[in-house]
Parts: sequence; C-alpha cells; structure tokens
Amino acid sequence: MNRTTIYNTDHPLKSVQTRPLVAVLGAKPTPYCNTGGYEESEKINKLEKPSFNNQESITAIDWLRVTTNDLKSYRDTMGELTTSPERGVIAQDDHCTGILEEAGMKVHWTEKGLHGYDVSASIKIWRDNDYLTVGNIAYSEGGRNKGGLFELTGVGCKVLQLEYPALWLELYNVLLLAEWRISRVDIALDLSGDYAKEQGYTVPMLFKQAKNEGLFKSDAQRNPLMRQTFTTAGDWSDLACGNISSEAYDPLKHCPAGLTAYIGNRKSSDDFFRVYEKGKQLLGAMAEPESVDRGWIRIEHEMSRKASGRTIPLDVMLRPDEYFCSGRSNVRTIMEQLRAHRDLQAIQSWQRAQFKREKGLLLSKKVHWAKHTYGRLLRTLKDKGLSDSEIIDLLSRTSGLKEFVFDLLEEATPAQVVLKEVA
Repeated sequence: MNRTTIYNTDHPLKSVQTRPLVAVLGAKPTPYCNTGGYEESEKINKLEKPSFNNQESITAIDWLRVTTNDLKSYRDTMGELTTSPERGVIAQDDHCTGILEEAGMKVHWTEKGLHGYDVSASIKIWRDNDYLTVGNIAYSEGGRNKGGLFELTGVGCKVLQLEYPALWLELYNVLLLAEWRISRVDIALDLSGDYAKEQGYTVPMLFKQAKNEGLFKSDAQRNPLMRQTFTTAGDWSDLACGNISSEAYDPLKHCPAGLTAYIGNRKSSDDFFRVYEKGKQLLGAMAEPESVDRGWIRIEHEMSRKASGRTIPLDVMLRPDEYFCSGRSNVRTIMEQLRAHRDLQAIQSWQRAQFKREKGLLLSKKVHWAKHTYGRLLRTLKDKGLSDSEIIDLLSRTSGLKEFVFDLLEEATPAQVVLKEVA
C-alpha cells in the first residue's frame, strides 16, 4: 500500500496520518503515508478506542453520507481517499493509491454540483463491462455549503464492509481524525426468505404490527397522542380490498412486484424506517415463482440529523447492531431473535452470498432482459437470412462478462439451463 502527498497549486493537499489496524491489533503505530511519524494528540488517541467487530454484526451499513464545513479537513481526507481529490488534480506518485482505489473504485469528476455543493464527482466500480455508481464526492469553496461531502450507496458500503473490512476501518479512522459528521446513515437488517417463512414474517404482517402494536415506536415516547406516519409503495390493492389478509399473505404467490412499507416522516424526522421485499426487488420477475428468496425481507433504519441537528457517532460504522432501531425495543426484538435462532457465521455467509447477487446480476436475468429488449431485432436479422453465427459476430462485443453470479446448475450444460430459464 503506497500513500503519497497530492499537490494542487492552489490548495496543497497533504496525507492524513492515521493507522488502519492499530485499534484492532494493538500494534505500535506506524504511519501509512511517506511523511512518517504521528503527533500524540487527543485526536490520534481516539483511534485507539474502538475495536472493529464486523465479525459480530448481523446488520450492515447500507448508506453513508458525511459532511464537513472545514475545507482543510475535506482536502486532507480526500488526499487519503483517492488519487483524484479534485477535478484536474492527480497524484504526483504514479504508484500511489487511495482507499477507494484499493477497493477497486474510481472517482469521476463532473461539471455539475450536488446536494447544494458547487462541484461533484461520482465514485464508480467496474461491473459487467460497465460502470456502477457507488458513491459521490462534492465540495464548495464558499457560501452556505462551504466544505465537503462524501457519500457511499448501499453497494459502496458493502464492497468495503464485506470485501475490504480493513479499508472500512481505515475509512472510519480517516473520518474520525478529520472530525467529519454523519448527516445520513442507513442500517439494514436482512431476514432471509427461509427464516422469514419460518418465523411468519411478511411485509404486510410487520406493517400491521407497526400500525396496530407500535412495532417501531420509541420506548421514550411519553405523549400518547403522538402518531407515527405510515405510507406504502407497491400494489397493495388485494390487501386493501380484503381479497388477501395480512395473515394469509404468501410472498411466493402474491404481489410479484413486491411490497414496501414506510414508517415515519422522512422530511421532518430524524428516524425513518423502511420494510420491503428485498428478494423481489433484486430478483424481479426472473425469480422462480417457488423460490424462497422471494420472501427475503429487509428492515432499514435511516438515521439523519435534519430535524434536531443531533450528532450521530461515527462509531455506528463499526457497531451497527448497537444503533439499529436504538431505543425501540419492539423492533430490536426481531434482530435479537435472529441472532438467537441462527448461527452468526451462517448469517454472514448468507449475507456475502446475497451481496454477490446484489452487486451483480444473474446470468439468466441478463438473458431475460436481452430477449425482451433485443428479441425482435434478432428475429428480424434471422428473417433477413443471416445465420446464427453471423448474428453473433455482428452483435457481440470483444469481451464477455467479467463478473456475474453464475446461477446455472452444474449438472446441466449452460445452454440447457439458460434456455430453460428464459423459456
């Protein structure tokens, strides 16, 4: 791993001095930039306190947005995160890397602003011969939004948490040292399809409990007249009309497009909750009707500071379980029951497997899309007299898929199973 100083004639940028694993290993601190040495200060001492317990968490960070009003802190941090901290600025050392580059991410600067900031960049990863946006960077030199923003989407967060946990800890240390503040963080609890079926969890049932039994109510709420806001998305018509009861709802049979329930007011509340059928969102119409993965439920807790201006500790990055629906014992019971009923290693193994499906696409799903998007074109070319090999040569690109979830059964040939999937 190489760290280097990154220069800009207008704004010199210097590397932030942190230590990514000393908090875990207890080793003697060693600098990972080439300037060497550490200043013994209160900020540095903070890095020794947290211990990274990613292996003990069953929830995960699914969105992270941090901001700072200090331009120096912003630039120092960007010098650690990327070799391209500003538009037109590159690292002086061709061999240096930032945290993002080490995780396979690239920063692409644009001519547009973002979230009220004047200049922005998107963070992308290369997947399936295309770029996928997994985050954003933005800053302003002055005005009301003077300072900077750093943001990771759900995929961006999980790339670091699941595939590069040491870099996730390194990111935490850099943000802590530069005193960034969290303006939004989402924590996700996933209930696999088989577990949800075993426990009788469905989105309609959880929504009913939220409305009638206060599933998401705060334990500290003292005003009995205070009411939560409830909204839904998806086709709830059969449930609304009484054609299906919440108790009789079967995610493998009903509402193939998926259901979502929202609890709270996102515009005026610090805490907002989503309960939705993640399996249907991810797999869509390509999931086999009997696939238990269609019953996969995700409960998300979106924490922000828009209502009260509260401080959300960066510690949530390392211990999401402690902050998930904190102070709401009813919904936290769902998390504790999952921990009690399922082996932690099995939960995390399932999470990693599902993330592969989330960041990639099933091969059969790609074939499904290709058939419905280009099927008429292929048939027209065939009717015009072109042979199969001529059509393939005409439409094929020079390189195939670099990464996807290979969902074809081993006992059948790829051609046999693909044809079966799209039949």
